[in-house]
Amino acid sequence: MKLSVIVPVYNVEKFLPRCLDSLLRQGFEPGEYEVICVNDGSPDNCAAILLDYEAEHPDIFRVITQENQGLGGARNTGTAAAKGEYVTYLDSDDYIIDNAYSYLLEHFCQDKPDVLCYDYMCIYTDGKALLDPNAKPEGKISFDGDGVEAYNRWALPFVWSKFYKRSFLEENNIKSQIVACQDELFNFDVFRQHPHTRIVSSNVCRYEFGNENSIQRTANKNKVLKTLDDMFINIDYIYKRMDDETLKMEAGSMRAINNMLNVYHKKLVMVFLTWKEWSAFHNKMRGLPSYEPVPASDTLRARWLGKMKKWTGSSYVFYLLFYFIRTFLFFKIIRPIMLRKRT
Repeated sequence: MKLSVIVPVYNVEKFLPRCLDSLLRQGFEPGEYEVICVNDGSPDNCAAILLDYEAEHPDIFRVITQENQGLGGARNTGTAAAKGEYVTYLDSDDYIIDNAYSYLLEHFCQDKPDVLCYDYMCIYTDGKALLDPNAKPEGKISFDGDGVEAYNRWALPFVWSKFYKRSFLEENNIKSQIVACQDELFNFDVFRQHPHTRIVSSNVCRYEFGNENSIQRTANKNKVLKTLDDMFINIDYIYKRMDDETLKMEAGSMRAINNMLNVYHKKLVMVFLTWKEWSAFHNKMRGLPSYEPVPASDTLRARWLGKMKKWTGSSYVFYLLFYFIRTFLFFKIIRPIMLRKRT
């Protein structure tokens, strides 16, 4: 079997059929691929949808149901059950353009690289339609070599824009960790093993920003505070390993930490925090090491984060301003206008 597609499923009934339908249009012959859907204790109608697809296409879909373990736990469950030579991960509110997976395997995986990285596009369709139904998967190789070099040269944070050789993951015991932003940690563990890595320009994945229930968009205060705590775990994990002289991954590691700091600040303005809550998390963040921005394109954002690390307690006023802009200006006014224009 060539490919196993792991699809974690939780609270996405509006998006799930579009995702699964896209996986039926990947240009494979029967038996060449499988789609392993992990129902991670979803509270909505996802279980019934999954069973329908499994019953109609038993040669493609396999459904595993488990109590909620989070995104990382669902990915690990799917990977453990996979039979394909390669595994890839697709979030259940996203989709893949037609014939993309078969094209990538046929044109870029004949000599079996350990990791294949491909491109993606962010969309705001709210699950209503395919953004570009006539998109083509064609692309060219832009890098072919050591994964450490690739990790240092490019931002490669996401697991859903890559193929991983299953034997490579197993031999190096690489699994998703059960924390927020586990993609960064997973790929850090992947690339520090010096995998044969290939990067191609094929723009095939569509990442949905219109899902109100997504992890990135949740405004549940307890979940946001948990995510903020996880950020410190993640940064500490990479910080303690990035200066290994045998790896020489400092540049890529600094970029990963900058990215997680950016997520940290995005999360801070997703919910209303009291001054005490704001101060507690902000003081933790001020104690983190400072990192120079890498690459140059990250400079403006990283400088802003660096300045924010030095803010005093009066910064609570700025936090309230950002919270108001995000909650009321963007999501109540700007975003609805964007969605109307795209549908």
